[in-house]
Amino acid sequence: MVIKFKCSGCGKGYKIRDDQAGEQIECPECDTLMIIPQAGTDSSSNVFHQRTSADSWDNKIRQQGAGSLRNRKSTTGGNRKLLLIGAGISGVVVLLGGLVFLLLPGENAEDVSGENLAAAASPTSQAEPAPPVVDMIGTAPARPPQPQSAAGVAPVQGNTAPGFDRYAGGQEEIKLPGVMKDLVAGGGGRFLVLYLKQQRQIAIYDANEVKIVKTIPLETDDALIAAGAEDFVVADRTGKKLERWSFASLQKEAETPLPDNTQLKQMALGYASQGPLMLYLENETDKQNQFLLLFCDLETLQDDPAYDTIRLAEVSAPDLLTFRASGDGTVFTLHNPRDGDFEGLFAVNRKPLYSKIWKFGKNRNGDTYGNYNLPDWNGSLMLTESGPYSQAYQYRGFKRGGRSVVPSTHANFYVSHPMESNSVDIFLAESGEKIASTVVGPLGKLSDEISPRGNAAQARNLDDLISLEKRVHYIYQADQIVTIPFSDDALRIVPFSLVENLDKAKEGYLFASSVSPQLCIRGSQLDYQLEFKSSSPSVTIELSAAPEGMQLSETGRLTWQVPETFEDNYVYVIITLYSEDQQMAFQVFQLFVQDEARG
Repeated sequence: MVIKFKCSGCGKGYKIRDDQAGEQIECPECDTLMIIPQAGTDSSSNVFHQRTSADSWDNKIRQQGAGSLRNRKSTTGGNRKLLLIGAGISGVVVLLGGLVFLLLPGENAEDVSGENLAAAASPTSQAEPAPPVVDMIGTAPARPPQPQSAAGVAPVQGNTAPGFDRYAGGQEEIKLPGVMKDLVAGGGGRFLVLYLKQQRQIAIYDANEVKIVKTIPLETDDALIAAGAEDFVVADRTGKKLERWSFASLQKEAETPLPDNTQLKQMALGYASQGPLMLYLENETDKQNQFLLLFCDLETLQDDPAYDTIRLAEVSAPDLLTFRASGDGTVFTLHNPRDGDFEGLFAVNRKPLYSKIWKFGKNRNGDTYGNYNLPDWNGSLMLTESGPYSQAYQYRGFKRGGRSVVPSTHANFYVSHPMESNSVDIFLAESGEKIASTVVGPLGKLSDEISPRGNAAQARNLDDLISLEKRVHYIYQADQIVTIPFSDDALRIVPFSLVENLDKAKEGYLFASSVSPQLCIRGSQLDYQLEFKSSSPSVTIELSAAPEGMQLSETGRLTWQVPETFEDNYVYVIITLYSEDQQMAFQVFQLFVQDEARG
């Protein structure tokens, strides 16, 4: 149930969950402090369907200053480019009740990106400073046109995820022949690649088959694994070689030696991407360029010149650094699990390379301490043990004090970690709102693994256990949740259909179920069919912000003939959904505009 009320200072309307009644909030429109009323005190239902006029939008741009508020429409030339931030201050745009406003990150993080911690490993030139952290870049027109809309659009029915089958069985446990050392998702989330160190095996779990479909013998017990949309990679650190295997054939398709005079410490690859494959290497002969991040073409397994090599300098405990890739392979995060003060990210699809590293120091609050720092599907969110954060480390959850969260295999959701309870909560990535929950059962007792009673010989080193963030995998497209018990010797499959769960709850819901595009090519046409799920049979779709020339059809299809002379490298798109049962949802995404497709 939701509470609908208006700000007493400016009259702006809001819709808030009823469990927040009595809390104090600050109106982002006028800074008035308000107490959220109890449910039923205001029955207004039309406040969330007001539109911002062109005049009020221009006034807000003037009030915020030329460098703060972003555009509703962008054009191809002639207008001044605007950034979200002023000099030295990062900004994040958030949507609440149809209002776009600016949030500033905490002041306790010392930004030390580019110059002293991350640099391009070039023997002939100094590294360029990293660009400022911005959530969107575009061109702001003097006066935006009216937004396009399509009314009466029906939600999609059934499974529209290609390559996935919906699971209709009951709970299952798949026992493994040994203990997993590591596992990674691949095939867009359909597969889990398991590394059984003692058995010298790789095992492949297929969510469509709900079983292990392949075991692969290894020549070594010192291996690393990574997986993309169509292939997975096995690194033999003893034999100093990389192997690429196909998910389609489950056969090895390529092999190449690792770079000379290096030790491979880690790999990372987006589970729904075609690369790049990130290698974290230690150079054994060049101490000036000792620790490198090398980005490789997935087809050749060789250094890809389209991406910069990153040199890490002044990094304490380099052996403890962990790296994770966003699902689409565009953002890689850096984290030291033994030192919560150290975080970082690299957005490799931007030129120049977009890097950001923080050393928070002693004055940092404890909000983002934890054992992991994970990018979501496209890297717009960093998911941690204390909740979701933006790329500028601004909290982005529905409310603070939330549970540990990890990515799902779908761009539009993330989930809570079941370590704190026997259940998993499902959250909308766009708003941070919890929309469903299901019981998955306990993972067991961690103490039974690291200090078993009466059998000290069976005690396991904490570093040998599967890391916490890899113990839950919500595969939305296959209607299942896979959990890993602390024993690391089994997969537990729990059936869960989000739509069926919401229908049984008999509460209104509305969310986008299609994955928004991330890239468009100058001179080519972008074509994107929006899909959504709703408790209402009819939904109105509004194209609230878009580049000039983008069109919305009556069925919710977006098309845009990208001009060959389009100047901006990034454009921002906002789609707003309104249902007949008073639900409201957004799909907000940034399009990277390139001259030609990579790969």
